[in-house]
Amino acid sequence: MSQPPEPVDTFSLLRSRADDPPNIRALRVVVLGMGALLVLGFGAVIARIVYLTTRQPVSSEGASPLIAPQPKTKSGLDTTLALPQGAKIQSQSLSGTRLSVHYVTDAEETIVIVDLETGQVVGQVRINSAKK
Repeated sequence: MSQPPEPVDTFSLLRSRADDPPNIRALRVVVLGMGALLVLGFGAVIARIVYLTTRQPVSSEGASPLIAPQPKTKSGLDTTLALPQGAKIQSQSLSGTRLSVHYVTDAEETIVIVDLETGQVVGQVRINSAKK
């Protein structure tokens, strides 16, 4: 009957012995160096991911396209949009710091664009629906 193999001490394989050939010693150094390089590389990748997800963008121009810029007012925006009597809002849309409001009255259709940072009306687009 055969004898079971003797247990191998894994850390003894990492230690160099006097009777090891030079190429085995060099191989051991290369393997340990590459292992350390892998650990440092993974650490650098994880550190970069943490850094990019926790920092605040400096300005809206340099911000990531996935992160919507925040209004720069201290207490938030509190403004009123004056619509004509009897106006009905059809839709609204937000793009960055600009809000567009599409409303309809009996006389006309209009799209108003408001800058949310300042609360000012940036522009208006009147839509002619001329019937012939």
